Amino acid sequence: MVVKAMATFVVMLACISFVHGARSGYSELSEKEMQEHTQDLALVKKMKNSFTSGLTNDLSEYKKFVDEIQHTWSQRNKEYYARLMLAACEPLSSGSFKDNYRHELAREYALSALENPDAIPLTLELELTGHVITLMVSNAPKDEVFSECRRKDVKVRLHAWKRLTDAIDPKWDPADMPHLNIEPPTATGLPGGVAPAGIKDETLRVEYEMAIQRNKQKAEEYSEQNKLHRWLGVFPNRAENYIIQAYSHTPFNIEELKKSLNDYSVDEKTKVRILDAVIKNTQETQKE
Repeated sequence: MVVKAMATFVVMLACISFVHGARSGYSELSEKEMQEHTQDLALVKKMKNSFTSGLTNDLSEYKKFVDEIQHTWSQRNKEYYARLMLAACEPLSSGSFKDNYRHELAREYALSALENPDAIPLTLELELTGHVITLMVSNAPKDEVFSECRRKDVKVRLHAWKRLTDAIDPKWDPADMPHLNIEPPTATGLPGGVAPAGIKDETLRVEYEMAIQRNKQKAEEYSEQNKLHRWLGVFPNRAENYIIQAYSHTPFNIEELKKSLNDYSVDEKTKVRILDAVIKNTQETQKE
């Protein structure tokens, strides 16, 4: 029974999350635009599913396809444009193409969706950030070109990291779950989950409706914090590793890194750990 109740609760959270996103300030689309977005997202997924296994797919044709989607949506709803770009980035980052330009292209599309990151949901920003990667191999960008890419890559990560940290509720208790059903006032003699309309007494009905609304709000907040805490378990470590790797690569610029970490209010312990790792790596490289 416990397992069944938990499964039902998870489904309820998923539904609440979807509805909450659809009603958020980021998602104000007309019915026609919603249909267009659904169709275009389906086209992107269909294109992805059409790729053959291995690295034999035509990158230039895929770029033309995504560029058309980008042209249609880039000046429209920011959240829905970002969702399309996220879907478009997935084949580029998953090894469907041979050309290393795929990484640069994924980065370009992701950055275009992150121009105003505060205008899209945080979880969408976190996902897109994973596609903002500059290669650090023999044929990687050099000198100032690399420096500019690095500044942008790190800025994107630090913004998402700070936004995630600020959104975390330190008092959130994963065991304090909302109820599946709210019990109506005892005086009604009715079972839990009954529709408010079934309560004739207006005072009791209003009391019941308010209890249902409070539980709904709690469920939405629980769902959001549940997602954010999962991200907190993986994103900071990924971001930190990328930042260390990027600033351990020439041209070295420890002062620029210090400024960026300060600008985004990275906590002192993390900042020291990142700077120490970069300094150690650069010293070893210089010795070689």
